[in-house]
Amino acid sequence: MASNPRILVIDDELIVCESCQRILEEEGLEVEIALSGPEAFTKMKENPFDIVITDLKMPGMDGMDVLRTLRKEYPDTFVIMITGFSTVETAVEAMKF
Repeated sequence: MASNPRILVIDDELIVCESCQRILEEEGLEVEIALSGPEAFTKMKENPFDIVITDLKMPGMDGMDVLRTLRKEYPDTFVIMITGFSTVETAVEAMKF
């Protein structure tokens, strides 16, 4: 990973994306946001990110779909999942990837 990793934040709520972006940029990190899984993968194809922070619950392509696709297409990308709706089952499922 580069000394200053590129980070992509994915959440369907703009305020969450912008809050994460602001906090991380204050630490000197390069951060972009995407409001959906498909938008995120468009950005990944243009210039892959080192770290992806993704919400679990999103309409359409949810965080688990994002995680599965990232593991297949970008296996070296670190993934951090965030959610306000966690269960033990979803945590275990996410850890399998």
